[in-house]
Amino acid sequence: MLLKKLIKGLKPEYQNININDLCLDSRKAKRGNLFFAIKGKNFNGSCFIEEAISKGCKVIVCEKKNKIKNKKIPILKVNNIRLFLGECCKIFYQKKPNNIIAVTGTNGKSSVAEFYSQILTMLNTPVASIGTLGIKINNKTKKKNNLTSLDVISLHKELSRIKKNGVNHVILEASSHGLIQGRLNGIEFNCGIFTNFSQDHLDYHKSMRSYLFAKLILFNNLLKRKKYLITNNNIKEFSNLKKIIKRKKLRLLSIGNNLSTIKIASNYYEKNYQNISFEYKKKRYHIKIPLVGLFQIENLFMAVLAVISCKFNIRQILPKLKKIKEVNGRLELIRTLPNKTKIFVDFAHTPDAIKKTILTLKEHYNKNLIIIFGCGGERDQKKRPLMAKISEDVCNQIYITDDNPRNEDPKLIRKMIIEGFKNKTKVIEIPSRTKAIKSAILNSEPESIILVAGKGHETTQIYKNKTFNISDRKIIKKIKCKKLKHDKKYYREALNKKIIKEVINKKKAYTFIGTTINSKEVKQGNLFIAIKGKKKDGHNYLNEAIKNKANYCVISKKIKGINNKKLINCKNTDDFLNRLAFLKRKYSKAKIVAITGSSGKTSAKTMLGNILSKYGKTFYSKKSYNNHYGVPLSLSNLEYDHEYGIFEVGMSRAGEINNLSKLIQPNIAIITNIGEAHIENFKNIKSIANAKSEIINNIKKGGYLILNRDDKFFNHISSLAKKKKINILSFGFSRESKIKIVKTVYFKNHKYLDIKVCGEKIRLQIKNNSTINEYNILICLAILNILKLNIKKIQSLFNTLNSIEGRGKINKINRFKSLFNLIDESYNANPSSVKNAIYNFSKIKKNNQKKYFLLGDMMELGNKTDLYHKKLSTFINNSDIDKLFIIGNKALKTYQSTNKIKRGNILQNLQDFDEVFSNVIKKNDYLMIKGSNATGLNNLSKNLISGTKNAL
Repeated sequence: MLLKKLIKGLKPEYQNININDLCLDSRKAKRGNLFFAIKGKNFNGSCFIEEAISKGCKVIVCEKKNKIKNKKIPILKVNNIRLFLGECCKIFYQKKPNNIIAVTGTNGKSSVAEFYSQILTMLNTPVASIGTLGIKINNKTKKKNNLTSLDVISLHKELSRIKKNGVNHVILEASSHGLIQGRLNGIEFNCGIFTNFSQDHLDYHKSMRSYLFAKLILFNNLLKRKKYLITNNNIKEFSNLKKIIKRKKLRLLSIGNNLSTIKIASNYYEKNYQNISFEYKKKRYHIKIPLVGLFQIENLFMAVLAVISCKFNIRQILPKLKKIKEVNGRLELIRTLPNKTKIFVDFAHTPDAIKKTILTLKEHYNKNLIIIFGCGGERDQKKRPLMAKISEDVCNQIYITDDNPRNEDPKLIRKMIIEGFKNKTKVIEIPSRTKAIKSAILNSEPESIILVAGKGHETTQIYKNKTFNISDRKIIKKIKCKKLKHDKKYYREALNKKIIKEVINKKKAYTFIGTTINSKEVKQGNLFIAIKGKKKDGHNYLNEAIKNKANYCVISKKIKGINNKKLINCKNTDDFLNRLAFLKRKYSKAKIVAITGSSGKTSAKTMLGNILSKYGKTFYSKKSYNNHYGVPLSLSNLEYDHEYGIFEVGMSRAGEINNLSKLIQPNIAIITNIGEAHIENFKNIKSIANAKSEIINNIKKGGYLILNRDDKFFNHISSLAKKKKINILSFGFSRESKIKIVKTVYFKNHKYLDIKVCGEKIRLQIKNNSTINEYNILICLAILNILKLNIKKIQSLFNTLNSIEGRGKINKINRFKSLFNLIDESYNANPSSVKNAIYNFSKIKKNNQKKYFLLGDMMELGNKTDLYHKKLSTFINNSDIDKLFIIGNKALKTYQSTNKIKRGNILQNLQDFDEVFSNVIKKNDYLMIKGSNATGLNNLSKNLISGTKNAL
């Protein structure tokens, strides 16, 4: 090409010089080249002008301030050599693809580029990508790169070659270095993508402001008016992008919130897949995508928007997303070991990338998480302790190793990382990357997740002037795992041994599985703890515990006549139980849920336990173990392989919930409702609300509080949670609830509940005569939403769930020569639980049947006992209960205030039951029984259910 076509305003004698190529590197200069002398970070091109001339370069271009002179060939001096070079490249390499897209951001560039290429390849459209993973055409690697962004001449050359290969769609990664150094100058982009922004490369840019400025060059300088800009409108840098969009009239396509082009409504994890629900152009779409992590989905949908900008529609694209593949070295599952441990490789080498990746893996799999990482030498040193802190907060074990030390001392790099840890007990330093990976794998527990972070696709390791071939992927695949222990029992016992050693501070190992304080309930291998209660002393039942094959008995007294090998001595068995519970929680990897409230705790716990069991191994106590013995006993039965744990927390006085939840340390807490239970120990109901709210003090960082939106104390409790920076998710029937029933449809023997779960609509089918508390259903859906578990997996389960004994279970009773329905609500009573029982009773549709209610006294209500019993009459009068029957002096207040038409009869004692009801109850009628335990109604119900001839 003649020089005059490249450069205007030349002297006549220079205009017809023929240039055969452009050149930046004097080592690669050839005869007939035009050489650009540019000053870089490490070298100044001006120092190599003579070399370029000696190799036959015909023209030299340099900065105007350069003082070099040469009479043999023209030396042209310009103001902005990088801008000038870009314009020259644009003219010299004229033929380029029609649609060129650039993607920038701290993380996700390679993933967006790769996903874009995969989709277009599946749409049979020729496509190329240029970036960290090399130069690919139709998803096949043609050339590997050392840099994310090529130098400007190489980039224009490659684009020209790609065009010659018949490819018109290209996506390239734009690094901050490449942008600020003008490596993308002279290229006409149809679209620019901004993925995200976080700390990196501060060794080069010096400040986050300068770093962001470099990223925005793509949009400020390179992207022309009315072209496309794709981003996530939830990121804080969106405000900067909005100004550019307005000034340059760019066309915005975004993912993110309600105002975005694509709104990701929900994502649920299922093995190595995600079930995604998203909105596009006011239509809802559902799809199953084989990727791990929400940030991967965000990257994928940015690629989808880029494909849409190429004039493809969503219906063409959607079927292809089911076949999308992991990106090389980007949260890529490399191997699943025989013990079901999964090993991932990821390029994450910034604090934000590490955080997103480990949180994703913890959230997706909820397993023991092990990370192996290091930090590169001669790079941003400030991020080293940050990456330590982030990994310490989430990971169960951390291996610190080398990652491209370059010219820095690798020992000092590792030391800087390790100094960022507060708790160094779970940190292992192994300099050799190969040995670190091998150690992590061979010492992994079953079903662990191992993340090898930092290098991803890379296959070399740099130590000073030497480059070694090393690939994380190859190391992982080569390690032999024959000696790996697969048996979960081995790890359960090993952890229990470790915990007992910590409890009693002795070296001797004690093996056990399961803990109990009831000698009758001892099973083989259990640990029996002899607790001295108010009525009974566990030390008197040691022989029974040993006879039932307890492995060991924990005692605090001198005992004669019992095999000492079976005994573990301690100062105080109560303290032993609490310490055991504390350590079991400390070492547990399970997601822990704690439930409190004035009523409905046990029902909610049991329903949730049944549901979570469908997703993974779940522990929940079968009884109402919610006091100072029950909670630590339940925690003591939490094993290493439990994925979920659910604990009930009760109280009768202020301070009790705080003490119990300190042990539990829940990830998620639930307050079902606030009522008058145990009001005799409190000034008023607000005092009860405050006591229940003590659970907020001990929710884990980043945890959730699930609250009843219909409860009058919702605002009060939520304000307490907000002060502690706890996430809140509400349930109920009110419009403001995040989880709410919007419609109930009755059809034959079933009813359908239309429920909105954070904007997502689902329909559940339950039995028409079910007394399942609908609030409990909403609580369970809230938990599934927080844990990102696929609700569809258990939709049909709700149709089979039943209420539990004493808490609303419907039993068919054959008595009085007829078969009737007994609704057993006989486990205790307080104003809240009675109101709930009446509400649930009213939900049953009666078809010519009668509804009867036998109410006993409510205890522990203090000086307001009469008032609370009177108030119940309002709920009974407004219900479809036909007749109220009562037993007890306190319940008489309810009876007297109930409408005469609804009054049935008064039982003087429980022996009157058969006489009163034998002439009342007919076939298929309903009888609900409710009262405090002291009334004996609980025993009455049990006898009716068992078919005992006499009611008592």
